[in-house]
Amino acid sequence: MFSDIATARRSALSLSKSLMVATMVIAIGTQFSVITADDFDGDVAVINEYDPYA
Repeated sequence: MFSDIATARRSALSLSKSLMVATMVIAIGTQFSVITADDFDGDVAVINEYDPYA
């Protein structure tokens, strides 16, 4: 979990490029987290999406 959105975005972009999978920054309360697109189930607020193939 990240408390800073900029740190979460950098981590998601880095993870997306290194794993070559789509990642998302999600908001959980006042915190942010990074998940892969495979783990997304639609019940959280997506802040950013990163696709390494785009």
